[in-house]
Amino acid sequence: MRFRRIKSRKETAFDLTPLIDVVFLLLIFFMVSTSFATIRQGIKIDLPTTTTPQKKIEENIVISITKDNKIYIGKTHVREKNLVAILRNKLKGKKGMVIINADKNVRHGKVVEVMDLAKQGGANKLGILTIPKRR
Repeated sequence: MRFRRIKSRKETAFDLTPLIDVVFLLLIFFMVSTSFATIRQGIKIDLPTTTTPQKKIEENIVISITKDNKIYIGKTHVREKNLVAILRNKLKGKKGMVIINADKNVRHGKVVEVMDLAKQGGANKLGILTIPKRR
């Protein structure tokens, strides 16, 4: 007596729909998260535009000047007379760059005053933040 094995040809189907959904969700996540990665620190400032590209800015001290002449370090409001002391504490022993994030409607003299105070506070390098001009 000979036994025969019944061979069944069941093909396994691999459903790609969940995989495609996950890839699209990751794509949307990264697109949205990169649009929030700005230096503005949450303070509303209308920056001037330039035609030259800027280098990527990482871990620098950002001083923001709003159009009503309020000064912020990061998201913290700072009085002008305390700016030098706060910068000295933040830049202790570091060769840091200070980025000036000034509204385009702020007087030029005010920006120069803040730049002078930043130099007094120990900033070795100063930079001014702008937005590239769209063509």
